[in-house]
Amino acid sequence: MAGSTVRFESRTEIRRPVGVVFERLADLPGYGRWMHRTGLFRRCDVTSADPVGKGTAYVDATRMGTFQGEVTEFVAPSRIAFRETLQWSGTPMMQARPEFSLEGDEEATVVHHVAVGELFGWMRVMKPAAALMAKVERTRTLSSLKRSLESE
Repeated sequence: MAGSTVRFESRTEIRRPVGVVFERLADLPGYGRWMHRTGLFRRCDVTSADPVGKGTAYVDATRMGTFQGEVTEFVAPSRIAFRETLQWSGTPMMQARPEFSLEGDEEATVVHHVAVGELFGWMRVMKPAAALMAKVERTRTLSSLKRSLESE
């Protein structure tokens, strides 16, 4: 749908080994231990069998509602990507596709984060607000990830 896409892109350096950063991103139920609670995030629960990998299903509970998600890429320790959809009363309202590419060594990791969102139906009129919200939330996610890993 033309005009319904929101995109966010950022990079950050984390002074921790690339494998450790990847493990933190892949530990979906563990997000509740490091994500700031001041934003939309509430909790994340895996709904399919362990271990987490490509195809793992999960739910991401937020202040907006519960997103049904799936891990779409899982290449340890360099790449992990997700696709999650928010539905209200059975109607898709939004789909988010966050992905993380990691480059690093035993000293530090550069995290390249891209998040693309699609708005559906009447939610398309919310694009300016959704773009701002995506920027704030994705920035909060990266800062929470960095803080949690560098404070250990």
